[in-house]
Amino acid sequence: MAGGLLILIVAFEGRAQAPPAEEQQYLFSVLPLIERGELSNAEQRLLSGVEQYPHSAILYNALGIVYRKQSKIDNAAASFRKALDILPSFTAAQLQLASIDQQQGNRTEAARLFRSAGESTTNFDALATAGLGLADCEDYAGAAHVLERAHALRPDAESVTYNLALAQYKSGNPASALVLLQLIAAAERQPDVLHLRGKVLEGLGKAEGAGDLTAACRMEPSNEVFCADAALVAIRQERFLDAIAVLAPSLEKSPGSLSLLPLMGLAQFRLGRYRDAISSYTTALERDESVDASREGLAFLCYVTGDLEKARVVIEEGLKNPKADFYLAHIEAMVLYRLSPQLRSKALGAVDRALQANGTFAPSYFLRGKIRMDQNDFPGALDDFKQAVELDPKYPLPYYKMAQIYMRQGRTREAADARRKFSELGNLREEEILLQQTQNVLLPGTR
Repeated sequence: MAGGLLILIVAFEGRAQAPPAEEQQYLFSVLPLIERGELSNAEQRLLSGVEQYPHSAILYNALGIVYRKQSKIDNAAASFRKALDILPSFTAAQLQLASIDQQQGNRTEAARLFRSAGESTTNFDALATAGLGLADCEDYAGAAHVLERAHALRPDAESVTYNLALAQYKSGNPASALVLLQLIAAAERQPDVLHLRGKVLEGLGKAEGAGDLTAACRMEPSNEVFCADAALVAIRQERFLDAIAVLAPSLEKSPGSLSLLPLMGLAQFRLGRYRDAISSYTTALERDESVDASREGLAFLCYVTGDLEKARVVIEEGLKNPKADFYLAHIEAMVLYRLSPQLRSKALGAVDRALQANGTFAPSYFLRGKIRMDQNDFPGALDDFKQAVELDPKYPLPYYKMAQIYMRQGRTREAADARRKFSELGNLREEEILLQQTQNVLLPGTR
């Protein structure tokens, strides 16, 4: 928030009607008390002032600032509202009241006030404050509009240029954001600029974004956001050693990080370092048992390494939460299916629960098809396999199973078509596909 005293002085800049001279003189007589921190005296002087000048917006605004400094938030809000009742377009009071609404979680009203302030002023500091406030309220389009006006006034102000670029990126305009970031001098030495440029380049589908994200993390390894984003890109590009290289120094700074540990576990398990991955996911779960991705990663690793009973315990603990992620039920079905043929019915129930929670996950249909196939429900299995490839046309395994069913049914031409499709899609083993599917689910931002 911009300094209250400065805004008090510039609030009426450019207005046809400035406040009466006597009100301004009264305000200036109180400012030294506020600056020296003599807030009780300032409060009493301003209360006397609004009795003497009951229609003075600037005195009510100043009283609100004093109340805020005293942490009398309700009184402050009431004073700013009174100032706005007297003068609805009073930028200073709009910004102050918007800031209070924002802090109290009333983002809708805060954004309305920030937008109104941004429209009613030509003051650079007020525009910058309103734009940042809108960004904090996640009104990125509104923030970009206001910050563009501030940038036009001071194109050399790099902080406004950066924040305008951020608002442009967040509002879905990465190309404009990239143009702005190129205006910032010495960007290579500023990790926040590098990080944003990396995100922008990534959003534009440019591979060089990964280098900027990695550089930002290396410059500031204590920043979990920078390093998590760098690791995410590396994992998506299947550069798992690079992901570990950026995560390790950051985890030295923040060994209990719930954003970094699951990513480390994921990179380790994709490299086949199952013991290390289990340790990373276990540590993450010890920090916060409610994180589904950590629990799912640990359960899947137990499944892969054959420790099915431990996997079952990890899963059942997580399923006590009625809002547990669908993939936990899917892994439960996988575990039950592998544990024993006698558990097929329970496995079917688990995969049904997964599909109820997420009916667009092709692997769940494939798994249910396998279970139904084992139960000699070939029409039901065939329906599931068809649904799986409809949801994911590049999924080869259902075609392999469809070919088996068609052969049983004597439908040789359809069996040949299914085998050909399976071959065209790569003939990948089920274990390889399962690893990739699990990675896709566990990566943040894919749920």
